[in-house]
Amino acid sequence: MKVVIVLFSLLASQLYSCLGLVPIQCKDPDVGGTTQNRDRKFMVLGSEGAGGAGLGNILIFYPAAFYFAAFTGRDIIIMDHSIIGEMCQIVNCGFPFVSQVKLAFPNILTDEALRTIEDVKAGDFQGYVEGSRQITSPVVRSAGYISKSDWWVYFNTTVHCVKRITGCDLADVMCAERHAYQRLIRGPFKAGLTASEEQRIHGVPDNLKHAILTLPHAYAPRLDAAVHLRAQFNHFEQQASIDDPNYKQEVWDFLNGTESKSVFAVLEDRIIDLVNAAYETKLADAKKVAKNIAAAKADQPLVVEPVYIFVAADNEDVKTHFCNKLLANPALKDKLKIMKVETKGVFHAKNMARLKDATQNDGLLDLVFDWYALSLANNVLAWRKGGTSMVSTFVHSAQKVSGTIDRTNNHDGKGIGTRGYQLIRTKNGGLRFDFFWAYDFLEDYKI
Repeated sequence: MKVVIVLFSLLASQLYSCLGLVPIQCKDPDVGGTTQNRDRKFMVLGSEGAGGAGLGNILIFYPAAFYFAAFTGRDIIIMDHSIIGEMCQIVNCGFPFVSQVKLAFPNILTDEALRTIEDVKAGDFQGYVEGSRQITSPVVRSAGYISKSDWWVYFNTTVHCVKRITGCDLADVMCAERHAYQRLIRGPFKAGLTASEEQRIHGVPDNLKHAILTLPHAYAPRLDAAVHLRAQFNHFEQQASIDDPNYKQEVWDFLNGTESKSVFAVLEDRIIDLVNAAYETKLADAKKVAKNIAAAKADQPLVVEPVYIFVAADNEDVKTHFCNKLLANPALKDKLKIMKVETKGVFHAKNMARLKDATQNDGLLDLVFDWYALSLANNVLAWRKGGTSMVSTFVHSAQKVSGTIDRTNNHDGKGIGTRGYQLIRTKNGGLRFDFFWAYDFLEDYKI
């Protein structure tokens, strides 16, 4: 059935192309074109405020919008004061703000055009390519909140366009995602923000955290691993005060209950394995360096770089408790350095005004740093309340950033810069790690 559907879609897309119903332009939004000023078209990312969605929701859908912009010759611009706009006020991004571009094209980006902007989703993208959905407005806005990065793989024209733009293998969705994310997330953190943030980053040498904050993303040092804990307490979702007695009880119940103990134990065992493997590699590297230094003294101690792990969570007490547990483990002694951000409390970003107020404007900066650091880890271990296999969009989008144009292999990690593992609860009540879910490679699509 899958092969039949794919072949039917291919034939249909070729027919539409012949009829002129699919005006694919195939222009990388990150590369300049020859479109004249009066003919410019735009894809807007984000809406003012958070609109009830978190940062991960916006970022996980972004690659789908990126390629629709590519197929229709649209330039990508970022809405000021949106959640992604706030992120790009903290980290250098690859696309300009609406307010900046509006100055250049005031007759296109009018107040009325922005007030009545058309929201487009993945179904609209597909309908447009099929010829069943007309999208003629010069200004549209990306309006998805879940991953739909594969919407274009069923059309011959779009698949070959993505291959041409990215250099990825035909229909390699995850490689195409990496291309899109790397065009958005440039780094570094903007000047004036780094000093404030560095003071709240603990556990690692100053040169490491300074480099992460001040170098472009592609140049920033990698972390050996990261952990993302998504406890999803009610206070987090409702943005309640951390002094609320119900909040304190909820956290206490979790930290003293059976779920946290079993989850932390499994995570700790896996971290020991990761740390030992990484430390052995670094030890071997250190021995090679010492051997190559002819003047090295016999009594000179061997300097081995520690294993760096970043820990992020949606609750500060949970994060601290878990980090202390790792640091107290004798199996990790003298091998491990844990990096974490000290926050004034962690709140969902769906209401940015509340987030900023509750954290004295530090919360969004801390949130962005968490996401950025996760994207620099070689391995990410994630857990979500209840042991669900539903990966948090926050950590999943971060996991998709790093990597190369090599053909993606989710099992051996080829092409992937950050390996993602979700700790899930099995039907019999046990716990196991699964790879983050990934898009299948459509082998039967290749023609």
